Amino acid sequence: MNKKTLALLFVIITLIACSPYAKLKKEDYTKALSPNLIKNGDFEIHQEKIGSTIPGWVFDISLNGKVAIDTTRSFTGKSSLRISQPIREIQLISEPFVTNFRNVYGVSITAKSVLKKVPVLLHFITFSETGKIISKYKTVIEIDTNWKTFKYVSDHLQQNSEFGRIFLTIPQTDSVILFDNISCNVIDAYQKN
Repeated sequence: MNKKTLALLFVIITLIACSPYAKLKKEDYTKALSPNLIKNGDFEIHQEKIGSTIPGWVFDISLNGKVAIDTTRSFTGKSSLRISQPIREIQLISEPFVTNFRNVYGVSITAKSVLKKVPVLLHFITFSETGKIISKYKTVIEIDTNWKTFKYVSDHLQQNSEFGRIFLTIPQTDSVILFDNISCNVIDAYQKN
């Protein structure tokens, strides 16, 4: 992703930080009606050069190795995503995925912190075909020193929600944070008029 697109995404994050959100509801859903809509949510696909780009995700690549694939610690599979002691706030953004306003979406994240609890802000945001923000959801997840899976559910999206993204905001911390199995699935598909 080029610098111009990345800068635009960070402007969007800044603009939405002050606007109202619906709260993602904590719910331990079990049934998914779609495959994972997030590309590389398990971080098993990665570049040979650690610290460069990670398929399926956008972040500031000037972070110089603070964001990388970890092949020694994972919840499942062989890899996880490691955020190493960020010296400033970091935004991790999924590539866009197709959404439908008639559906309810479940977001699931498995994460762990190495030293202490770390609060991470989770956003699920949908956009119109032209890039206008349509539906906004957020919650704070408290990442602890043991692997834990967090599951949240949206309401039906607003009409014209054509694509969505997951945004994670990781604060400055002296801890290492690991993410694995990030997913967004359709969990209910009503025919809403």
